[in-house]
Amino acid sequence: MLAYRIRNVLLSKRGLFALLALGFCIVAGEIAVHAAGEPTSHPECCEAGDTTPPLELIKTFPPGGLHSPYQDYAKLAKDEPLVKQFRLPGCNECHGGGGGGGFCPALSQGVWFWGNTDDVLFRLIALGSAELEKQGFVRIQWGSVHGPMPPMAVSIKNSDQLWKIIAFIRSINPPGTNPPEKVIPGRMASPAEEKK
Repeated sequence: MLAYRIRNVLLSKRGLFALLALGFCIVAGEIAVHAAGEPTSHPECCEAGDTTPPLELIKTFPPGGLHSPYQDYAKLAKDEPLVKQFRLPGCNECHGGGGGGGFCPALSQGVWFWGNTDDVLFRLIALGSAELEKQGFVRIQWGSVHGPMPPMAVSIKNSDQLWKIIAFIRSINPPGTNPPEKVIPGRMASPAEEKK
C-alpha cells in the first residue's frame, strides 16, 4: 500500500516538482564542492609555454574546455612577431601572408564559420573541418570558399604555438569581433542531425 502511494505521488505534478527540486539540490551541491576548490574531472586548461601536442590536448579536454592562455592577444601581437608563428606551419599558403586571404577565406574580417571561441578555433585548426564535423560540430555559415580546412596538427609542434597562431588571428580582426565583445560559440549537432 505504501509503495503504491509513493508511486502515485512521484507520478503526480507535485512529485515531479519534488524530484526536480532534489535534482537541483544535488547539482547545486556539486557546484558548491567544485567552487570550494575540490578537484574536477578535468584539469584547468591551458598554460603559456605548454609543449603538449595539440591532438593530445584535444583528447584531454571535452568540447568547450580549451581556453587560450593569451587573452591579451593585442599586447602579445605587439611583443612577439606572431606572424612568424602563423607562417611556420603554412597557414599563409592558403590564407595569405598576413591572414588577409588567398584562395581560402581571409582571417581578418571577423567572419567565423564555425564559431570564434578559443576551443572551436583550436579544434578547427588542429583537426581540420572534416574531423571537427565528425566530432559533432556544425558549420554555422559559408563564405565564398566551400573547401575543407585541412588538419594542421601535423605541422604545429605544440599547443603553445597553436595558441599563438590563434592570438595572431584575433589580433588582425576588427575591434569587437572577438570574445569577450562578441562570442559565437561552436554548435554541436543534435542526435537527429548526426544520424543524417
